[in-house]
Amino acid sequence: MIQRKQTLFLLFAVVALILVAFFPIVKFYGDFSYILKVFSFDDMSKTQTYAYSITNNLPIIILWSLPLILSIVTIFLFKKRKLQMRLISISIILLSVLLLFLFLFYTPKIESLFNVKAEYHKCISLYLLLFSIIMLIFSYRGVNKDEKLVKSLDRLR
Repeated sequence: MIQRKQTLFLLFAVVALILVAFFPIVKFYGDFSYILKVFSFDDMSKTQTYAYSITNNLPIIILWSLPLILSIVTIFLFKKRKLQMRLISISIILLSVLLLFLFLFYTPKIESLFNVKAEYHKCISLYLLLFSIIMLIFSYRGVNKDEKLVKSLDRLR
């Protein structure tokens, strides 16, 4: 149901996650400049060639696509509030794991491999990921309020 607040929050999270695919997640600067996106790792100057495979970004793709799919599915499960809360929790955990993976594993690996430094402040995708986590938290709270309301009405009967 689109008129529920939590559905709108889920929709905002889905839109933010879709936009993450189009903007850089991290920019690397050094002798050569690189951009990390969900589906690619590109050389900004187009002067250096390197062996790149989509499997290099496979963990990022998986950790990005699963919360996206779960959030879309969750929108249509408005009658199953407990399942909605579980799916939203899983999405929040997966997005948090994605951010931790980027900061603690993937970025340091690229920095040492290509001798570059990462810059996060110019990358809108990180902010979109944080925004989607916040929207998922708000939607979880809304579903939880609905569940409490239904339980309190069941007690009155």
